[in-house]
Amino acid sequence: MATDEVTQSGLSSFNWTPRGTGALVSAAAPCAHLPPWGGQMNLDLLRDGFGDKPLFYCLIAELHNHQKPSGKVTVGFAMYYFTYDPWIGKLLYLEDFYVIQAYRSLGIGAEMLKRLSQIAIRSQCNCMHFLVVIWNQASIEYYTRRGALDLYSEEGWHLFRFNREELMDMAGEE
Repeated sequence: MATDEVTQSGLSSFNWTPRGTGALVSAAAPCAHLPPWGGQMNLDLLRDGFGDKPLFYCLIAELHNHQKPSGKVTVGFAMYYFTYDPWIGKLLYLEDFYVIQAYRSLGIGAEMLKRLSQIAIRSQCNCMHFLVVIWNQASIEYYTRRGALDLYSEEGWHLFRFNREELMDMAGEE
């Protein structure tokens, strides 16, 4: 890490490029206690992020590293998209946010949140929503220190999900 430099110009915002996509998501998976990533999920990610109408965008954190052929090393990402709530209006939904362990506490996460906030404001969003798993106390404290509200505690909202099997069952109902 000694050859890496943290600079304000070290972060870029652009659509995710296919190169390295799987590596970033795979690196984040253990943090959320998720199974190994790859195969069909990689194909889905490439299809959904690189078509004519991408379903998501990504903020990529890169640092200068003179030992790499590209001169850069990717150390984190934030995947986001825009959605709408009739009571809130337009909002930025932060789907995934990750900084590689060795690069934490360097201000990279704070800089990415700043950039995401700027994107949200420029896009006329009224807020940013995201989830944090209940056992990740460090992240909960990180976000609440920055003013985030825990919607379960504040408003009593629970998150629900229908998996593909349930969707197929409901879609077939008469």
